[in-house]
Amino acid sequence: MITKLKLNNWRSHLNSELEFSDGTNCFIGDMGTGKTSIMSGICFALFGTFPELQSKKLKLEDIIMKKPKKQDSASVELEFNIDNDVFNVKRFVEKGHTTAELRKNGELVESPQPSKVSVEIERVLKINYDLFTRAIYSEQNQLDMFLTIPKGQRMKKIDELLAIDRFEKARSTTKLLVNKCYS
Repeated sequence: MITKLKLNNWRSHLNSELEFSDGTNCFIGDMGTGKTSIMSGICFALFGTFPELQSKKLKLEDIIMKKPKKQDSASVELEFNIDNDVFNVKRFVEKGHTTAELRKNGELVESPQPSKVSVEIERVLKINYDLFTRAIYSEQNQLDMFLTIPKGQRMKKIDELLAIDRFEKARSTTKLLVNKCYS
């Protein structure tokens, strides 16, 4: 469970600290107040990227605060619990360069290479970026897509989003190979 998020010079957040409670947490605010930046900060903390960055709608430098005063760096820090362990991941962004560190119960687990931190987080969470962005993180205006899918195609789309369709393809291919071997 995510327990705390700190954003420094992160897009519209000069110095924001959020604490999460058990259950569902909701962000409510006017357009442009930083709700999406909170979600992108969580995703970036965990995986070193987020959908807008991955799709190149934004450059890495764009996440560093520019207004009211241009900043030189940004950071995001996320604390989460798994079982009885407290994990803390920090990612730092300077013009075109990132570093990261992961701690478990205060002890350094991995640092400073962001890719190694991401691999370790994927191992701990048992989920990768693709599955996270498909099943957990949904960009603004993506949820209403399910309302517009015709009734008979919703399960197929959910299977595609969760990559379950790959298992069906593998099963079909395996079945064909088995049949060829026994013919």
